[in-house]
Formats: sequence, structure tokens, C-alpha cells
Amino acid sequence: MKKIIFNSLLLILFLIYFTDCKNKVIQEVETTTEKIVALDGTWKGCVVGIYPGTGNEKLPAGDLLEIDEFEALTQQEVGSAVWFPTWEDEFPTLGCNKLSARGIIPHLTWELFWPSVDHNAVQTGPDGYIGFQEVLNGKHDIYIDRFAEDAKAFEKEVLIRFLHEFNGNWYVWSGNKNGQASGGPAQVVAVWKYVVDRFKAKGANNVKWLWTPHGPSIDRSTESWNHVSNYWPGVEYVDWIGLDAYNFYPKDPWGGTRPFRDFDNCFRQLYDDCAVLGKQPMMIAEFGSGEFEHENSNKAAWITDAFDKIKTTYPRVKIFTWFNINKELDWRVNSSPEALKAFKEAMQDPYFIGSPKK
Repeated sequence: MKKIIFNSLLLILFLIYFTDCKNKVIQEVETTTEKIVALDGTWKGCVVGIYPGTGNEKLPAGDLLEIDEFEALTQQEVGSAVWFPTWEDEFPTLGCNKLSARGIIPHLTWELFWPSVDHNAVQTGPDGYIGFQEVLNGKHDIYIDRFAEDAKAFEKEVLIRFLHEFNGNWYVWSGNKNGQASGGPAQVVAVWKYVVDRFKAKGANNVKWLWTPHGPSIDRSTESWNHVSNYWPGVEYVDWIGLDAYNFYPKDPWGGTRPFRDFDNCFRQLYDDCAVLGKQPMMIAEFGSGEFEHENSNKAAWITDAFDKIKTTYPRVKIFTWFNINKELDWRVNSSPEALKAFKEAMQDPYFIGSPKK
């Protein structure tokens, strides 16, 4: 009888221990799921993101000084930061860890070219971009897999914007440079799927794939073959939908005149065309305006209108990325005192937030 009682007590203690462990595991899974969901755009408001002018040099090394300066200048926390590694770079673990420690989401625009070989990334042959053929033929599998493994080891969420602005005519990975109506978009989709599949095979599920077409531009074909829907790889291959566009008015730095584009002209049609492709959250992955004067409007007014529109009529935009650099034009928020004042006033709205992870 004593042995039966003893065994029964052991069984009860085991069941209590098992139940406690099970509850802890469930709680951990739920907590992890909450963190992942929180980074999939379900938060309230829109996260403030930037590309800092020295981002390509400083961010991979974990130097966040320019982010500090931007936050001090605008009195607004940053929640996402982008830079542009190429296929000559390894996964930037150090930079991603430094950003993540601040609650800032790393956003890598991973450019499929090799700058030491082709600095301008404009060379294509009669069969399109040789880089595409090399990827699909498996030449770069070791590099892709290593990048995926290092991304997985990072463990935390990272956005990868791959083959960005594929519907323009300026990048070698565009549909325009890889066949146009004769299979250009299909080439882009094939390379996108190939790379994403290799990441998935390595279990790099913390990588969130950001698919990003460009809005209206005099450098973008409006023919039917180039419609964004032709580049859509499918909902299982896209985690975020990105949108890029700029107001270049009145002139670009190459001597050409450019039409005036307010925020809606940059994004309304693109947003609507992309919204029907999938239910993924959206982000404005690049945007900005140079200084201008147009019909009693200027950059400051453009900024005010842009953030009012993001809040009121673009509800699926959960991150914006201001291209804060003096490059083709002076895109910076502080290109003039008036522009900076407008940006700071817009950021006073609690709809615009810093890190969604805090």
C-alpha cells in the first residue's frame, strides 16, 4: 500500500512539473509570436525611418552617430534605418545588432551587383543582366546561403529589400533591361523566388522580404508589360510591400526638367495597384522632395501634405523611410529652416512613432 501511495505521489508531482513546463513553453511561444507580429506592421501608427547620408559607410560598422544627430535635430525617435549592401558584402551582423539594441529595425537594400567589377551597375548584354543568369545557374549559391545563415544567426527581425525599383529603367535587375515585354518581369520574379527559396531552405525566417516597385517617373515605362502586377511573386514570397517615389521638380541634376509631383501623384496609384496584390503591410521605402517653388507651394508644404496623407489616406503604410541625404537633390529634412520646421511639426503627431519594439 505504501508503495502504491508513493508511486501515486510521484505521478502527481510529475504531472504538476509537466504542466508547469508546458505552460512556460506556451508562454514563451506566445511571447515570441507577439514580438514577431509586432514587427509585421500591426502596431498603431507609422514608424519613422531614415536613410542617413553616410549610412552605407557608417551603419554596417555600428556607428549610429547620424541617427543620434537626426533624432536631436527633429526631436523624433527613429524606428528603422536603411543602407545598401551589395553582393560583395557579407551580412552586416555588427550593424544589425547595434540597431536592434536600440529597438531600430534594420532595413537592408541588398543590391544585386558587384561594384568593384561594374561600379555603375549598368551593363547588360543581349540576354539581359548576366548577374541574373549567374544566380539562376547556381553560381552564387554559396554566397546566398552564407548570407542567409548569417541572417538566421542574427535571430531578430531584419527587412531585406531585394531587386528594388524593378519597374524602372535604371537598374540592371529591372524588367526593362531583361527583356521588357519579352519576359522582363518574369526574369525578375524568377530571381526573386530563387533567392527567397534558398533563405527559406536555411530557415532564415526572421528575414522579412520587402518587395518594392517605383511610382511614376519619366524614367519608367507605362506600357502594360511593366505594370506592377506582372512582377508579383506571390503572397508566400512577400512579407512587406514597399513604395518608392520622389518629387524631382523642377530639374534633375543631369539637366533634365521634371514634372511637379505632390505626395498623391507619387504614391496614390502605386498604393492602390499594390493593395490588391496582397494583405501585407506597406512601407514607403524611399521618398523625399528637393527644394522648389510651385504655385504657392514649396518643400515645407509638400512635407506637411505628405504626412497628413500618410496618416489619413494611406492606412497600410506602417513605416516610412525619408531619404535624408544631399545627393541628386537636397532631400534632407533640414535642406531649409522651413522644411525642418514642417517636418518637426508633422512629427509632433503621436501617429508617427519610433521603435515599435519598445
